[in-house]
Amino acid sequence: MTTTKNFSILPEENRLNNMHLHQILLNISDGCYYLNKDMQLLFVNRSAENMFNIVKGEILGRNISEAIPDLCRKVCKQLYQSYKKQKGISFDLSYANTNYFKVKTIPDTKGLLVIMQDITETKKENERRAYYEKLRLIGEMAAGVAHEVRNPLTTVKGFLQLVEKNEDLLKYQEIFLLMINEIDRVNSIISEFLDMAKNKPSRKEKEHLNEIIQSIYPLLETRAIKENKKIHLQLHPLPLLNLDQNEIRQLIINMVNNSLDAMNAKASIHIRTYLDRGQVVLSITDEGTGIAPEVMNKISTPFFTTKEKGTGLGLAISFAIAKRNNANIDFTTDSSGTTFSIRFTIQDHY
Repeated sequence: MTTTKNFSILPEENRLNNMHLHQILLNISDGCYYLNKDMQLLFVNRSAENMFNIVKGEILGRNISEAIPDLCRKVCKQLYQSYKKQKGISFDLSYANTNYFKVKTIPDTKGLLVIMQDITETKKENERRAYYEKLRLIGEMAAGVAHEVRNPLTTVKGFLQLVEKNEDLLKYQEIFLLMINEIDRVNSIISEFLDMAKNKPSRKEKEHLNEIIQSIYPLLETRAIKENKKIHLQLHPLPLLNLDQNEIRQLIINMVNNSLDAMNAKASIHIRTYLDRGQVVLSITDEGTGIAPEVMNKISTPFFTTKEKGTGLGLAISFAIAKRNNANIDFTTDSSGTTFSIRFTIQDHY
């Protein structure tokens, strides 16, 4: 006959286990808090304090609707239902329009444990991937139609150049020149459109970013001087980067030209390079009036422009070039100007 021996946890062991669990929850990187059945906060860990800018000593024992009202407006209904039905749930949460969390609940008869994982960077990376996938699809579409568009344009341009020289039509010469110039403009836009998202062979080599900037500085300075503006360089020592030099030159020219367009006479652009948290940063700061809030999310969209004669492709091309060269672009803006930061990942395996 087989006997089963029962093992029981002694009170002291139970206390030690609870202490160990408490320390784990207190120090995990995910935000964690425990609510009783009346939705009062009985436990808040350090990560949750940082996430919501709260001090647990000031909120423990208080209802979550009073302690963290902004959070409660978004999640209290789900938390109450999870406790009432005694069923764990999981959902995504957007908080303060800047942070994203994966929320998980673990109910018991006395209350509810809530764990919040910060997925902001994952969310942004997914959005970046989706954006560049759209660019790729646009590039494929453009490649499919560009040939068919360019052929008739070339034919039309050829005939216009012929009739332009006809002595009987000299009075229309100005019109013909305008039409030819517009055809050239369409061809230029098609070229830019194709360059924005094409998947071309990589020509990356070990490059000094500072040297690329210095090589095109005279070109940038020429336009600035002509418009009574200034460009200041502040270049710090940097490691080699794996770059396509021609693409980076185009990116810098596009970005600086945009900054020059945004400024009035006597204003300045500041171009800086530096290391920040394991990345090489190229920042371009102008002294313009900033980017209007209503267009911030559209500036990298192909063909979106606030300029009277702009194509809306300069920034879209720049974002695509950055992606191909292991970089991301972010920006800050206010009424005193805008700073674009191109952040290059340092790759050790050249």
